[in-house]
Amino acid sequence: MTPSTWDRDTYALWHGTVPTSTILDRNGPQDLWVRGEGSWLIDASGRRALDARAGVGNMVLGYGRADVVEAMSRQARELPYVCAVRWELPAPVVVDLAQELTAVAPSGLDRVRFCHTGGAAVESAIMMSRSYHRNNGRRDKRLVVGLRDSYHGTPMAAMAASGQRMMHWAFGPMPEGFHHIPEPTDDSGDGLAAQLDELGPERIAALIVEPVKGRNGQPLPDTYLRAAREYCTKNDILLIFDEAFTGYGRMGEMFAAEISGVSPDIMCLAKGITAGYSALGALLATERIYQAFDSSSTVFAHQSTTDGHPVACAAALATLRAFAAEDLVVHGRVLGRLLGDRLNDLLKGTPAFGGVRVVGAYVGIDLLDQDGHPLSMRARSDLESACRREGLLIHYTPDTVVLMPPLTMTTEEADFAAQTFASVVSTLGPTAAS
Repeated sequence: MTPSTWDRDTYALWHGTVPTSTILDRNGPQDLWVRGEGSWLIDASGRRALDARAGVGNMVLGYGRADVVEAMSRQARELPYVCAVRWELPAPVVVDLAQELTAVAPSGLDRVRFCHTGGAAVESAIMMSRSYHRNNGRRDKRLVVGLRDSYHGTPMAAMAASGQRMMHWAFGPMPEGFHHIPEPTDDSGDGLAAQLDELGPERIAALIVEPVKGRNGQPLPDTYLRAAREYCTKNDILLIFDEAFTGYGRMGEMFAAEISGVSPDIMCLAKGITAGYSALGALLATERIYQAFDSSSTVFAHQSTTDGHPVACAAALATLRAFAAEDLVVHGRVLGRLLGDRLNDLLKGTPAFGGVRVVGAYVGIDLLDQDGHPLSMRARSDLESACRREGLLIHYTPDTVVLMPPLTMTTEEADFAAQTFASVVSTLGPTAAS
């Protein structure tokens, strides 16, 4: 049967970060995903693929979760929306979610604001940091410091906080008030204080980091995070953890902050918060920060109409309860170890194989071209396409190739993922790997 094609004259959708024409050249309507079951996606032609990238890390419970869908449906039937921007009271589900979220959050994060995405949470955290200091009479503390090569989202302030020069070049000029320091090169954390001293702690409002770098699964050293916590506390700087990607069990703990035991002043969440069933982000803050805004003259007036949407919060509450009932964080560690061990065994001696890095349920695979250099982005894209043809969906970043399964994936499915991936990698020749 000849695959059907698109009507280019009437196709209205403008795709994301890849040219739409490229997408339409490579795929037809039969390639659209139309259904999900557990860890599997099914396209319009009936072909199945194991989703070993969990959407983009957000589908932590997999597909077809009746508990999440029923919670959303029930909320939509009872009360789909109330406006809580100014004077209105929220739906009870929003209050319940905030209460249960603070109960599992790192120590001291006792207040919650909801938004839509991780980028929006970061944007809000930046504005909150500057406003917090202004409310306390320290108007000069406005500088936000991030790490070079970091990524915190695409809203303008979040993009400015990110250390991605390509993004700054493409969308600049960036707003003022941001600075990027080198990532730690050792485990000591000794250089951080000197870097921040040079900028002037009296000017710094916040330091923002990912506890584990989402691009390659590399945790920031515990000593570095402890040094950051100590310096920020001493100099009245707010420490922000961007856990939009690293939260909800992905890195082997409910939140990556638990790896080091360091609690931030503000933590940003998204992705896994609703298990991908709705758009929602969250910003958790300490009581000290909350108190700086709890008056008519210091209110934090940064919110959108549908922040804390009741249906999204119902999905998030069902997701949080599934984590507690099903011990998913522990199972995620099991999946990560299984994938890492199997890939090491299957790819041992393969020229393109540069090693595996496992943090929780994040498995980064370093692949090399014929000259021993990291695989190019084009080659990684080709690898992703080859895996899809074999019934496996993978993820890749500028740093590495990634398997990050739903935390509900079975061990048998994880073994299939490892075997399929290794089979495709073992066929990489000099042309494909360059």
